[in-house]
Amino acid sequence: MDSKRAFGAFLMQLRIETGHLKISTFLDEVNIPFSANYYRDVEAGRKYLSIDAAVELHDHLGIDASSKVSFDYFWHYFRDLLPANVHEMLFGKGVEVTDLSSRLELREHDSKILRRALSLSRYEREFIITQEVIAAFEENFELLPLMTYLYMVDSASVAEIQLVCQQIGLAYDQHTEAFLSLVSKERTAPEDPFVRHAPTLRMPRTVDALRLKDQFLRYEVERSLLKPEKSEYFDVSGSFKYSSMVTLKDAEIEQIQDRLVDLFSLIEVHNKSGSQLEDSGAQPYFFGLIVSGRPEYDGRAARAAKRTKN
Repeated sequence: MDSKRAFGAFLMQLRIETGHLKISTFLDEVNIPFSANYYRDVEAGRKYLSIDAAVELHDHLGIDASSKVSFDYFWHYFRDLLPANVHEMLFGKGVEVTDLSSRLELREHDSKILRRALSLSRYEREFIITQEVIAAFEENFELLPLMTYLYMVDSASVAEIQLVCQQIGLAYDQHTEAFLSLVSKERTAPEDPFVRHAPTLRMPRTVDALRLKDQFLRYEVERSLLKPEKSEYFDVSGSFKYSSMVTLKDAEIEQIQDRLVDLFSLIEVHNKSGSQLEDSGAQPYFFGLIVSGRPEYDGRAARAAKRTKN
């Protein structure tokens, strides 16, 4: 666990375990001692509470002071504030799981939480692009990386957008500004930064939007193939590539799908709770996955039927 997001992660799990998949519904039922936006920042690890505010929140959440939940609450709170050695000296290492069966049980429990959170967390603080934006891409598809950058940062200055344009071979002009105005908040002056509508951008599942997503996938795959190959460990300077024709049984497909749900849940829920490129050490990556059936490659139907013995 990130040592500076321990408390936020604990609050998120506590919220989900009490039946609130969305922060908004949670805040409707819990009388917290500060604003909803401030709570969101605390849960995301962007802000920290004073000890007085932490105690007040603890009480407002209705946590029994004599319970293990209360201990875990403050264990995680101070994990973010104290050096690791001091924290361990004062609070101990916390609960450690050592045997394999317990690890698997814990992993299964966490996976269920992540999957449940994934199903509704995507509806929190998002901007669904309009048909006007989708139509604009028909003539301006090359500008899509600018929108991508804008939605990975809190705001993008004109200089930042100009740098991205320079790095991918685009011109920054009034045409570019007009396009970005479709996916950002209103600006009052040409030198003002571009500010995204929400931390998450999504496309509706319309025919035109799905066609645009396919175009985006082809574009990014082609761009990925031009970068140096990273055969085992990937980093921002190249592309990790894996491709293979495989045969799979239904049971194997189920296992793969199960692990993919875990993977996408981690990406969707955990990474979304951060600040994307505003986080220290963060780098932008294209992450894509295609699993596609090839029944047209199967010739078994033409095999001669086996003779049966008399």
